[in-house]
Amino acid sequence: MILQPKDTTIAYRCPECGTTVISVVGALALSGDVIKLKCSCGCSELLLENTNDDKIRLTVPCVFCPSPHRYLVSRRLLTTRELFTFPCAYSGIDILFIGTKGAVLKAVEESDRELEELIDETEMSGIHDENEKEGCGDEHVRDMILFTLADLSEEGKIVCGCPEGTGDFLVEQTPDSVLISCKACGRKKEISCAGHSLDAQLLFDCDRLYLEEDTEKKP
Repeated sequence: MILQPKDTTIAYRCPECGTTVISVVGALALSGDVIKLKCSCGCSELLLENTNDDKIRLTVPCVFCPSPHRYLVSRRLLTTRELFTFPCAYSGIDILFIGTKGAVLKAVEESDRELEELIDETEMSGIHDENEKEGCGDEHVRDMILFTLADLSEEGKIVCGCPEGTGDFLVEQTPDSVLISCKACGRKKEISCAGHSLDAQLLFDCDRLYLEEDTEKKP
């Protein structure tokens, strides 16, 4: 499914007033532009920057964290799915929604119910303390990790110890992480998909992934 620019809807929650900001973003079709989606309260804005290599860099306000989250995603990835959601790496709750209008509205409603349940269980003033707690793997984060790794691999932007373009990569999943390794040289990188981890956030913001030597094999 290929979304036309006029069909691309984007939504995020304002961390100041709680309003869900929803807009049709036909400008996603343009290149070299910085797009700002502002909440009507004037206290938050979402930034979309089109890069020269056909990617979109997003800076997204978060209702849980004091600083916005940053993601780097290929335009192709965003325009071939009916819905793509971006979770807060700490809470696991979706904070950004991109896709068709119907799919976005439905996802926002479901996420609102999830957020209401979370607020019932946790005082908002203490939510940031949850960042320090251990958590299990989050399926939303896992899904984004797998898509991002596939995207980087397709573009030849995963670097191991092999000559450029000759790496033979293997992706394995555990309950709490995703492991990518090169079967030829043995270099690898484990990416946690737990809600509290920064691993996934760093992956989403990078334009090249470097695999690391397996130190366990050394004497």
